[in-house]
Amino acid sequence: MRKSTFLSLLLIFALLLPGLVMAQDTTTTEEVDVLADIVMPRLVEYNAAMADVGYGTLKLDDFMAMLAEDPESVTILDVREVAEVEETGVVEGAINIPLRTLGENLDLLPDLEATIVVICKSGFRATLGMANLQVLGYTNAKVLIGGMGAYLAEEYPVVPEPAMVEAGEVPADIDPLLVEYVAANLANLPEGWGVVTPANLFEEMFETMPDLLMDVRSDAEWADPGYIEGATHIWVNTIMENLDLLPEDLEANIVVYCASGYRGGIGMTMLQLMGYTNVRNLAGGVNGWLAAELPVLKPES
Repeated sequence: MRKSTFLSLLLIFALLLPGLVMAQDTTTTEEVDVLADIVMPRLVEYNAAMADVGYGTLKLDDFMAMLAEDPESVTILDVREVAEVEETGVVEGAINIPLRTLGENLDLLPDLEATIVVICKSGFRATLGMANLQVLGYTNAKVLIGGMGAYLAEEYPVVPEPAMVEAGEVPADIDPLLVEYVAANLANLPEGWGVVTPANLFEEMFETMPDLLMDVRSDAEWADPGYIEGATHIWVNTIMENLDLLPEDLEANIVVYCASGYRGGIGMTMLQLMGYTNVRNLAGGVNGWLAAELPVLKPES
């Protein structure tokens, strides 16, 4: 995308974002637009890195191998609510920081290069936590595929209480304004975490189509098994290169989907950090849509 178009969109986001955080630089006395000057450039860097580092997913077998080889090298971050932890227990050594409070508790995490495995019940909340951490600069944050549900299904051991860690310092490499911004995004995550089921979305689409139904899968996946009618194809790796395809209205009704939900969660997080306030992720992605026996289209050759 042309630089002029990109800068114009940054200006639109800056003008429309409710409650835009402004800060004063004491050395230059120039105002800092947190969204345009800090968040958007960081999202560009994060998005560009996906080609090399992938989407941060970790299979259960690989997670167990990591724990068997060197458990001290892994920080296990359980982002479920306290009541959920009390009901099922936790992986031994895991710390518990409920997702909405994660941005306020970065002092409980290790340095930016540390391996952090984020766990929730099924993987969706953990994906939101992982993506926000990645944007902050925790480059080795990962999400456990299937979450505690997959872990417990294999009857792996749990302990009744999470580990307690001493608070340290938030890494100095993270801009404090970025920390504040991401913490606010996490604290304001919607009830239900922004998930919409295939059946509910299909029913909604009979009444009103989303302003943007955003398919973030690859070109090959768009072609086979196909896409949901009315979708716009924006591969998750190229979101920041395609800002001109996003609605100008930050309150627009946006639904994101991928194959199973993980990349959709990443796309959802990126849009939320841009200031979009009504973004949802399709539960189970296209796999869930097809399992519900709902139709897809294939592009014409």
